[in-house]
Amino acid sequence: MDFVYPENPLNVPNDLTIPTKNQKRNLWLSVAGLVGFAIVYIAIATWFTWATFYLVSEGLHSRNSNLFTFISALASGMIAFFMIKALFFVKKGEISQEYEVKEESEPKLFRFLYRLADETGAPRPHRVFLSSRVNACVFYDLSILNFFFPSKKNLEIGLGLVNVLTISELKAVLAHEFGHFAQKSMAVGNWVYIAQQIAAHIIARRDALDDFLKSWSYTDPRLAWIFWILRLAIWSLRASLESIFNLVLIAQHALSREMEFQADLVAVSVTGSDALIHALHKLQAADSTWDSAQNFFYRQAQEYKATANIFNVHLRTIDHMGRILNDPGFCRVAILPDTNPSEHRVFTTDIAQPPKMWATHPYNHERENNAKRRYIPAKLDDRESWVIFDNPEELKANFMKKLLLNFPEEVSNDEGLLGKLDEEYQQEYLNSKYRGAYLGRSFTLYAEKPENFLDHKIESLSKTLGELYPPSLSEDLEKLRNLERELGLLSALKDGFLVPPDGIIRFRGNEIRKRELPKVIESIREEYEQVLGKVSEHDKLCHSAFFQAAKEIGKGWPEYLSGLLEVLHYADHSRTDVDDARGLLNNVYAVVTADRDVSSRELDRLVKAGTELFNALEIVFRNAEKIELDSVLLERLGVDSWASGLGKFGFVPPTRENMNEWLKVVDSWIDLTYNSLSQLRYTSLEELLNVEAKILNWTLDKKAKVEPAPKASVPVKDYPKLTPGKERKLQRRLGLWDRFQTADGFIPGLLRFSASSAIIGGIFYSTVHWILVL
Repeated sequence: MDFVYPENPLNVPNDLTIPTKNQKRNLWLSVAGLVGFAIVYIAIATWFTWATFYLVSEGLHSRNSNLFTFISALASGMIAFFMIKALFFVKKGEISQEYEVKEESEPKLFRFLYRLADETGAPRPHRVFLSSRVNACVFYDLSILNFFFPSKKNLEIGLGLVNVLTISELKAVLAHEFGHFAQKSMAVGNWVYIAQQIAAHIIARRDALDDFLKSWSYTDPRLAWIFWILRLAIWSLRASLESIFNLVLIAQHALSREMEFQADLVAVSVTGSDALIHALHKLQAADSTWDSAQNFFYRQAQEYKATANIFNVHLRTIDHMGRILNDPGFCRVAILPDTNPSEHRVFTTDIAQPPKMWATHPYNHERENNAKRRYIPAKLDDRESWVIFDNPEELKANFMKKLLLNFPEEVSNDEGLLGKLDEEYQQEYLNSKYRGAYLGRSFTLYAEKPENFLDHKIESLSKTLGELYPPSLSEDLEKLRNLERELGLLSALKDGFLVPPDGIIRFRGNEIRKRELPKVIESIREEYEQVLGKVSEHDKLCHSAFFQAAKEIGKGWPEYLSGLLEVLHYADHSRTDVDDARGLLNNVYAVVTADRDVSSRELDRLVKAGTELFNALEIVFRNAEKIELDSVLLERLGVDSWASGLGKFGFVPPTRENMNEWLKVVDSWIDLTYNSLSQLRYTSLEELLNVEAKILNWTLDKKAKVEPAPKASVPVKDYPKLTPGKERKLQRRLGLWDRFQTADGFIPGLLRFSASSAIIGGIFYSTVHWILVL
């Protein structure tokens, strides 16, 4: 076992993982908030339960009782029922595509986990599951009983994680997860989570009882008013409890941040200060490449009934992405310096989002500073994480069979398909010589007309062609992507779509207030526009230079090049228009359903947004008949014509009557249209770059034989041009009524709490009144 288990660091301070003063303070605040919520909850449930029984029993015998006695009893009973039924829930801890392993089949793994759990002071896992994710977590079933009895913890280990980490890094990640359950404050987190589930059952869940009350509230007015009172009582209960519980969550979020830091230190105590940070660095790249590897894996299984080992596909995908990005450190960690390793930093100070598995954790650079504040050196074991399994190859084979269970036909393993993966990454637009200029980026979106990329003034053609795609372009593109990401995150924070984990916005090493965000955003936008202008100028220079070279060559190449650029421009803008229309529909849908009740006016607004999306789709299909693609593009697409490849448009516009059914099928039409336009975009981009490479070769080699160009594509001229800034306007904030309904903001939240509390108080007063009368 010692051969598998990495060495623990020496001379670890005894107080390294002792909770800080902030953590203890936040712990007591969380406990106080939770106790307060419990007292309010129990008091309301107890009072209205007792009042219901009293009013019913006494109302049947007292001469002072009347209809309003029983209406008060009914409203009181409804509140009591909603409070009590939320206590009887069981939330199953689940993972997708799980594959349970036992100690009998994987003794080495379990010895590793047991030893790590014992060293971190955590309970040993009850059950262990492997999953097809880049993830590791502890999950469990929850019920009201877990307020008093601890739940049994199950461990999930994602094999996508195992595939990229060294054994030291995996040990650090698992130690972090175990570290949570070595924390006494974790019990408070569990209690808060259980209370959150109870509150969620009351606040968010809608069931048959809600449907019953709603249907009866639209019947005969002589009877409907009673059900309106009951619905109002339930709304008030939900609104009041949500407001109270949000105060508990504020305290718990502050505690959660401190708990994450302490769990990191638990990992540091058994692996040193570097292993966890190295794992965190790899996870960003592992997430994205694992998704790509899975797409290839399943696509091959569907198309060829054979597929390559998904773990080999993942590693090969990482290699290709590192090459394309000209980043030798992609999903790899630089060797620690021999001098002052405690000063070495992997992450820079920014607002970068953590990997998926740690999306609610503090920022990466904060975690690194925390782990290295008291630097603990340790020997890093660079062996693959697969060494913790007794038979890794057999495990991989069995797990792949698990992934392919839903396929109707048997799928074989063919490692030769890795060559097909290599072919896909050999596409011209992925060539590293372009410095990533065409990777995840649509350069034509920034021009209203495709001709804008053909009319840039070229002073010296040979000199320009020799200086295209310089190394500095990589830096400009990386800076542009970072600025785009920062703008997106800051805008989302300003509009309330994102909330910082601990309520504090940290940006480029500084803490900023929310009211300062517009000024910061404007500053970043100016920086972004400056870099974008520089990159866009290079785009125009490139394609104008090749177009001018094509004019000197002749033989139909300038027309062919121009046709390809026009097709690319059309595909880019058309698919962006469809996607933007979908964004509008999603935005409107989110707004009108925010209060979980769609009014007649809101339905009309939803129909209008759906109609705009329908029109965007219809334009694409209508224009298809007017587009003539060249023979090379048709062959690459595998179709006789663009119209036949796209198919017939058999969709219908939305109406008030068909809206529910329309929403169920609209995504399939969006996906069909968007994917077809994407395929046309990538095909025309690939051919454009191939032709430009030929033109460069013919220009440099005057003796090379120039072949005549194919007949040029004839695209449509009239189509939506959605350049940046022309996107459909989205509603960033809810209307006043919806903000009141959802307590969006301090003032609306205070008003809703006051109104709902007044209604609950009125029902309380009514029950007291009739109890005294009886």
